[in-house]
Amino acid sequence: MSRTDDISNLFSRFGATSDSYHEFDSQFEYPDTPPAQVKSPVSHDVTAPVLAALPPVAPVSVALAKLEDQAPLMSTADVATPLRNLLAEVALARQAETQALQAQLRTPQCKARVVALVSAKGGVGKTTLAASLASSMRLEGGKTLAIDLDPQNALHHHLGVESGVTGMGSTDWGSHLQQGFNDVQVLPYGVLSDEQHCALEREMSQDRHWLARQLERMELGIHDLVIVDTPSGRSAYLQQALDVADQVLIVTAADAASFIALEHTDRLLGADVARSYVVNQFQPDRDLSRDMLEVLKRRLGAQLLSVIEQDHAFGEALAYGRNPLAAPVRSAGGEGVLLLGEQLKAALQTPRVAELSAP
Repeated sequence: MSRTDDISNLFSRFGATSDSYHEFDSQFEYPDTPPAQVKSPVSHDVTAPVLAALPPVAPVSVALAKLEDQAPLMSTADVATPLRNLLAEVALARQAETQALQAQLRTPQCKARVVALVSAKGGVGKTTLAASLASSMRLEGGKTLAIDLDPQNALHHHLGVESGVTGMGSTDWGSHLQQGFNDVQVLPYGVLSDEQHCALEREMSQDRHWLARQLERMELGIHDLVIVDTPSGRSAYLQQALDVADQVLIVTAADAASFIALEHTDRLLGADVARSYVVNQFQPDRDLSRDMLEVLKRRLGAQLLSVIEQDHAFGEALAYGRNPLAAPVRSAGGEGVLLLGEQLKAALQTPRVAELSAP
C-alpha cells in the first residue's frame, strides 16, 4: 500500500476527503535512532572530586584561584611539627595567661611610706604644701618622691621642674623622674591628650590597686618616702591614693567654706580611712580666722595635727622659681611646714600591721 492510500484511508475514517491535503518537504532530517552516549574514561586524578563539586557556571581556573586565596588553617611547617610540640606551645600560652590573671588579682606591695594630701575643696594651698613637704622631708637612708595625681599638673612648678616633661602617660615611671629642689624626685601628671586622659582613668577604675602596682615596679625601699598630691573632691585618683597611703593628710583652711566642707570630706573618705588634718593659710591677725580656728579645734579634736600660717613668701618663690624653704631666715609659714614634716616622720616610724606580723 502506498503512502497516498494510507492518508486517504485516514481522512475517510474521520468522514473527510484528502482532496485538500498538501504535504510540505522539511529541510531537517530527523534521525531514526538517538545517538549512543559515549562514556568518558574514569580519571584517577585526585583533583577530580574537587573540580566536580565546583559550580558549573564558574570556570575551572577561577575556582582554583579562589581555593588558593583561602588561608589554610595550618601551614606546611605546622603539619610537619610533632603534636607534642604543638601541645606544649598551647600549654605555655595557657600558663602565661594564668600568671597574668594571678598577678592582676594579687595585692601589690609597696615598701615605701606614702603620704597622700587631700582636700574637699580647692583654694586651700594643698599643692603648695605637698611640694614644701616633699622638698623638706626625707626618711633616714632613703629618698623622697613627689607624685602629681592632679590633672591640673601644677606640682612640678612648685619644685623647680620644667614644664612639658613626660608624666602619667609614661609606662616606665622610674626612667621619667625629674630632679626637683633638695634632690626630691618628681613625677608630674604631664600633658595628656583627651584620649590618654580617658584611658588612664579607665585603667584606674578597672584596677583598684593600679597605683600600688606602679609603685611596686619602681622597687622602692622601706626608707623611701612618697608624697602624693590629689585633685580636690571625689575622683579615681583619690581612691588610688587612699589605697596606698600610710598617712592621709586633709588640708583645710580657717574659713566658713572649709568648715562646711568637713562633712563632705567625711563622706568622701568613709569611716574606715584614718586621717589627720592641717589648717593651712591661717591668718592670726584676723578675728574671723582666729575664731574659725577655735571652732575647727573643737570639731576635729586630736585629728588636728598642725596649723600653718599664711605666708606670701611661698607665692613669691613660685614666681621666681625658688625653693621657699631654702632661705636662711625662714618665715612663720616655713617653720610651720618644717614642724609638720617632723610630726609626719614621727607618725611614719610606727611599723605597719604587715611588718608586725612578719616572722
